[in-house]
Amino acid sequence: MRRPSDKSLSCASLWRTRRTGVAQSTSTTAGLLFGLLSLLVLTACGATSQQRILYQASGIQVGITTDLSTNEHSAPSVRNRHPANLTPRDIRSLLGSLEVSGWSGIVTGLFSNPQPKPVFTETELVELAEPLVAAFRGATPRERVFFAIHNTDAPYESDRTSGTLFFRDDYLHVVLTDHAAFLQADPGGGETRDPRDTKGMKLWVAGPAEAATVPKEKEPHWTAFEKVHISLNPREVLAGQRFPQPAAGSFRPQIAPPVAGQQAIKGDTSATNTTESVNDLRLQIRDLTNANIDLRSQQKEQANTIEKLQAEFETLRNEKQTGTSKPSPGSKPSRKQPPP
Repeated sequence: MRRPSDKSLSCASLWRTRRTGVAQSTSTTAGLLFGLLSLLVLTACGATSQQRILYQASGIQVGITTDLSTNEHSAPSVRNRHPANLTPRDIRSLLGSLEVSGWSGIVTGLFSNPQPKPVFTETELVELAEPLVAAFRGATPRERVFFAIHNTDAPYESDRTSGTLFFRDDYLHVVLTDHAAFLQADPGGGETRDPRDTKGMKLWVAGPAEAATVPKEKEPHWTAFEKVHISLNPREVLAGQRFPQPAAGSFRPQIAPPVAGQQAIKGDTSATNTTESVNDLRLQIRDLTNANIDLRSQQKEQANTIEKLQAEFETLRNEKQTGTSKPSPGSKPSRKQPPP
């Protein structure tokens, strides 16, 4: 009768021993998993993008963020050409040549051909110019500049004009992540909107400027959220706006006088002349716009200077009135002696 009890006792002891071993093994595995997870989190924290806001006013944000596409340890190293020295006029000229097309929702783009429109309004260009100049001067080769313009007409909507800018090699790369003119598709049911929804946006460059063709070895590594981007050659864009080519010049090919059967050539020539005239008008309008923006900036600076001078004048006048309003208590008015 004792053997069964001993056997059952030994089985119980063996069961407890195995359970203890399993518990120890489980705790050891959990500890390893926790340590590995902590290491991954720390590594991810070191590789995530960090940003700091340099300007925030009137619904506009401008700042600097980490550029994860840079790699200083690669051969050759991938670095941005920062800091960059620009003027507010350069910023307005470069960004003023950008246009965007897209649609709101899904159905609209299936039945209509989206027409390009300027990415930034004249007011937005004026507000962005100086903050972007300061941001480019403070950016490092491992950072890029970001901007965000909230839609003041619909403050409760998440749609806004946002993107990033960075110089690399000989190019200015522009990434547009959202635009306030196009509404995102609403999935319904309380679900969040897909951040990959680019609203069918596409960036364009208004003439006479042209988009740059970047060689494959110099093309940045674009992520899944950077589908809407375009590149510019700043020197060519700024030189083309400062020294435009005349509409009628030596660069136009010589065409023989039309004869019978050459009406198509005449039509092509008139179409070319019309295109050049339109480009000239756009260039003149842009020059006038830049001149108008410069005048507004000068007027704003003069108004600020006048306000400061008026404040200083009021301060001096108040100090003078305070000092001469009351005579000293020891002084008495002099009396003239009456004549004898």
